[in-house]
Amino acid sequence: MRTALIALLLLASSLAHAADVTTTEARTLLDELVAIDTSNPPGNEEKAARHIAARLKAAGIESTLVPFGPGRANVVARLKGDGSKRPLLLLAHLDVVGAAGQPWTVPPFKVTEKDGWMYGRGVTDDKSWAAIATALFVELKRSKEPLHRDIILALTGDEESSGGGVRYILEHRKELLSDAEFALNEGGGITLDSSGKARLVSLGTAEKTFQDFALIARGIGGHSSVPNDENAIYRLARALDRLAAFKFPTRLTPSVRESLRAAAATQPEARARAMRAVAELKGDVIPAAELALLDAHPPVRAMTRTTCVATMTNGGTRDNALPVEARATVNCRILPVDKVEWVQDTLRKIATGLADVELVPDVGIGPEVSVTGPVRDAVAEAAKLVFDGAPVVARIGLGASDSRFLRKAGIAAYGVGLLAKPDELTRNAHGPDEGAPIASFPLGVQFLRQIVKTLAQ
Repeated sequence: MRTALIALLLLASSLAHAADVTTTEARTLLDELVAIDTSNPPGNEEKAARHIAARLKAAGIESTLVPFGPGRANVVARLKGDGSKRPLLLLAHLDVVGAAGQPWTVPPFKVTEKDGWMYGRGVTDDKSWAAIATALFVELKRSKEPLHRDIILALTGDEESSGGGVRYILEHRKELLSDAEFALNEGGGITLDSSGKARLVSLGTAEKTFQDFALIARGIGGHSSVPNDENAIYRLARALDRLAAFKFPTRLTPSVRESLRAAAATQPEARARAMRAVAELKGDVIPAAELALLDAHPPVRAMTRTTCVATMTNGGTRDNALPVEARATVNCRILPVDKVEWVQDTLRKIATGLADVELVPDVGIGPEVSVTGPVRDAVAEAAKLVFDGAPVVARIGLGASDSRFLRKAGIAAYGVGLLAKPDELTRNAHGPDEGAPIASFPLGVQFLRQIVKTLAQ
């Protein structure tokens, strides 16, 4: 690990130049944003949004504060281009997952540097993105370089819950974003090998949609001393048992295929061969032998199909009373090619005769964006300059981000990771000691700068 960090630090040093002032400003802003507790719930993003607005105003940039609830607000600003190309949107969220009850070894709401890493809630999700995007936005204003596109900066709230911030803008202040052609957001990644060299750069082109359903079983009440045959809890349990045994059909979209090819590099040889073979299939049906190898590993299994899993249950009112109702929350992660209505209908068929299925609430599905085109080309060019030509692969995200709402609104949103990290530590964003290598931060500034420059000039 130490060797990898040293190699990353040397790469960062080799790319340093006069634009270091932007890196310094971005890092200062990161420290300030992490210190503002925007744990969601309740969010309280307005304080962070106002802090960004003040920074922009000091640089001569006017911004719009967009409140969407008590103590909650987004901030949006725009730099004008010559209009020969449609605008580019830079999006990041200001809220974070809470740190309460987690075993942090450093203060969560302060950036702490230790052993080549920087730690703090939001360092990777998503305040580094917000800080870097804001600093580069100011740099573009300061440099007065000609732009063929307007550049829009939107820092939003409530991404960690239901996307209330960006949804409010799209529903009530659509003019602030609606003409954007492309958006860059979280949802990609840069993974390092053991030597500290970038192994690959993943570009988010699709993601599963987070959608909850309620399974509700009803029964006949009464005293627990006289059990009947209509116990709501038992009915719910039988419905959930059916769900546990069910698998949605496989879907091999372009993003899924590229994700399989890329992920194969880190898998055991037998599974890797199967993943590469499946990626080349003509249709969506996976032969049984290959499917068994993919399904044996949950992260790979989740790439190829919509999934629905029970996450919470409750039922009954007293220990000596028969339950009249029992319900379960079923969390689904839906592939872009599937429909919410189809998933709900499938759940109803699974629970037929045992439970009702209700939508809670419908957030909508954003389509997959093109795995080729100007954004991928720009990312590949930046990877060549900053990460020694690391290959760029399209990726389907198993989680969910605000990109799904932009895609649904017609804005081609792409996930771009900025902080390079070793593979085994790429999923610590919501956990204790969230962090990234210190040396990855200046590289992230260089990486996003090059992408924006290519797309906008």
